[in-house]
Amino acid sequence: MSKPPSIARFEQFYWASIILGLINTALNWQTSQAVLAASPMLANAGWLLPTMQVIGLAIGILLWFFIVRQPSVVAKWVQVVFAAFGVFGVLSALFLVGTGRSPAGVQVILGLLANILYIAAAVMLFRPDAKVWLGEGLDDDDYVDAPRV
Repeated sequence: MSKPPSIARFEQFYWASIILGLINTALNWQTSQAVLAASPMLANAGWLLPTMQVIGLAIGILLWFFIVRQPSVVAKWVQVVFAAFGVFGVLSALFLVGTGRSPAGVQVILGLLANILYIAAAVMLFRPDAKVWLGEGLDDDDYVDAPRV
């Protein structure tokens, strides 16, 4: 079965979100390290930031794999849960910028764009062709070779 348009669009949005997130991380690396160093409990945990980045990227790649290459409904719903956190992030950023508590700098703009793209990717998973790709909504009659219980 060839990849449906919604899954192709999912990939575009998803990878754009991942790349923007990595750019944002690189731009703010020094600030993040300074925040860790300022914490008495984490001052000696210089390994924590790179480790968390690698783990986050590995999770992202696994989600992509289990949605695009080995379709899994479980991966879809994990993606949707992460996208829900993204909605919270977008709303929080808009609130902070709107109330003047945070300037609309590069970090905030890149974060907003990355989250919006991530949410858009999750929305693509609810289109009819994506549901078929993921094996959702199939009746028992669609499983002709499946043994009847």
